[in-house]
Amino acid sequence: MDILRSLRKSAHKTQEQMGKVLGITQQAYAAYENDVTVPSTDILQRLASFFGVSVDYLLGRTDSSMINNGYTPSEIITFPVIATVKGGYDGAFVEEHDTGEFLPIPLEFLRGHSPKDYMVFQVRGDSMYPRLLSGDRVLVLRTNSVHSGATAVVVYNGNEATVKRVEYKQGEDWVDLIPANPEYPRKRIEGADLQLCHIVGEVKMLLRTEI
Repeated sequence: MDILRSLRKSAHKTQEQMGKVLGITQQAYAAYENDVTVPSTDILQRLASFFGVSVDYLLGRTDSSMINNGYTPSEIITFPVIATVKGGYDGAFVEEHDTGEFLPIPLEFLRGHSPKDYMVFQVRGDSMYPRLLSGDRVLVLRTNSVHSGATAVVVYNGNEATVKRVEYKQGEDWVDLIPANPEYPRKRIEGADLQLCHIVGEVKMLLRTEI
């Protein structure tokens, strides 16, 4: 959120100081400015109150900073929360199994894409700790390719999907799946095994309701 970064600098505050104002860590606050994590409604209102602006101004929905913090999204899209994804061995299909839970997402979070271009995926396990926690929901843009360094939902060997950072070099015959948790090793997929490795989508946003 460039607006949030600008307001913080104008107030001569560091990210660490803002974290203390909100009762969160510096890393959690930095994730807001870097568009990694979406602030909850409560956090948005506390930020707006601290800087003396409206929530709509924080979200870039208006050029006016006039205070009116009864924020209502222009539209809410409800997504099923996907628990697991399995890929076909020929790459022709993926099977999605939802949790039976639905999560409302403001239309603005889709950044101009159609709702059908996204899925909400539930993280399982702690391989991406501390960036992602088991049970977290992430907003995933459906795509079959990502740039090196992106975090993605990946299926390999036809098994259930995993969330990992993806690294590769153009022209080389390998892809590394890299966990954030140092207790887990990176997984290299190479050679013929690449035929069984499919990108389901790129993780665009963490949808955690509590810090």
